[in-house]
Amino acid sequence: MKKNYKKLPAILFLLIMGISFAGCKKDKKVDEPTFVCENCKMVPDARAEYNASSKGVYKGIVVGSTGTIVIDIMNSGTMMKATMVLDGVTVNFSCAGVWVSGQPIVADFTGTINSVIYSFRFRVDATGGNAATSSLTIPGHPVVSFQLIKETSDNLVKCYEGATEGRKNSGAAQAGSLNVVISTKTNTWTALSKDKLNTQGGVNFVAGRITGNVLTCDCGPDTQVTGTMTEDEIKGTYKGSDNSGTWSARRTL
Repeated sequence: MKKNYKKLPAILFLLIMGISFAGCKKDKKVDEPTFVCENCKMVPDARAEYNASSKGVYKGIVVGSTGTIVIDIMNSGTMMKATMVLDGVTVNFSCAGVWVSGQPIVADFTGTINSVIYSFRFRVDATGGNAATSSLTIPGHPVVSFQLIKETSDNLVKCYEGATEGRKNSGAAQAGSLNVVISTKTNTWTALSKDKLNTQGGVNFVAGRITGNVLTCDCGPDTQVTGTMTEDEIKGTYKGSDNSGTWSARRTL
């Protein structure tokens, strides 16, 4: 049978081009879609008539594990209540305290899951300033902190949950949780972080400003934290007195 040698160069050319094209496709970088929190609010829950009152909504982050908390002081009804989501588990709190016009609030909140009691004390000025918690009892989390911001009708509060990854100056690996709460009106942010590899270690606090989509930290000479916001995600770097690395967080509230 007569062989068709004249077709070989054309076939080889097509084969080489196919391999080259396949290699180009494999090397092509595919950008990940920008993260958007589909369930997060785009407008405040807070009612305008409570903007300068202790009534209203307080939103914040939880670190010691990781989560968020919303405290509702008669904003959506006549009750004082709270909802915490911790490691994906929702804890609903009630409060038997009485709200008095013109007076600060000092109220104890209690919640129960499977007969296990969770509790904390909430304090806030009569005008809604200096919101804080104390006497936290969060079973399974002996070292835990909340960071709250009062939401107003013109100030949407956003909460992000994230993590750090880096190295100690000694070369040891470092990893931790880092959660951020943002005031969109004042363009300020605060964050809580905790080292996951040191279960007995404390919770650290940092704060800073937002310019455009860039977060900078008022941390002092020994600590640097920066971040860049894209939709509902923040990515950045950090450097402490004994560690450095990267961090990222996504909005969950």
